[in-house]
Amino acid sequence: MKRTLFAGIAIVVLLASFIYAFADIARPKPSSTKNLLYSGLTITTDAKATEARLVISQDTFKIMQQNAGQNVGAASLSDKILHSSSRTIVAGLFMFLAISFAGIWFARSNQNRSTKAVAAVVLIAAVFGIGTVLVRANAGPPGYIRWSNLPQNLKDGKETRAGVNIELVPGDDDIQLIIPMRKSAKPGEE
Repeated sequence: MKRTLFAGIAIVVLLASFIYAFADIARPKPSSTKNLLYSGLTITTDAKATEARLVISQDTFKIMQQNAGQNVGAASLSDKILHSSSRTIVAGLFMFLAISFAGIWFARSNQNRSTKAVAAVVLIAAVFGIGTVLVRANAGPPGYIRWSNLPQNLKDGKETRAGVNIELVPGDDDIQLIIPMRKSAKPGEE
């Protein structure tokens, strides 16, 4: 009997220790997403578009703002500068000018150097400067190229990453996504 009583107490103590062990497990965090609005979404294609557009009516946008509890006002000057694509163009231009003037200064500082070698260095600096301006200015393929794989990616369950312009229009219509899709004529199709 003592053996059964001792085994029973041991089992109760063991079960009680599980409670303390599970107390260290963090509770699941509540979802950080907040449903702002339930609305309809219309997805269409436009062969003439160069970039995807998400068209939201002003009334829908106001409801989203109110539900988000944010009062979106005009962007500050620092936000405009930080999120401006022209700042990268200007930065690349100044880098190009700095390297070019440094090359000219380097060429004129010592007359013993070969002018052809100095001209080559300045030309290489100019090419790198122009390349920097093009790359940092986000010069790339048109937006519809990035959307061209969307049908196949949807079939394969893959994601498609591409840019989208968000437009506010008057009215209270549903949200509309306009995707630039070009019809690709495959051999044997018209």
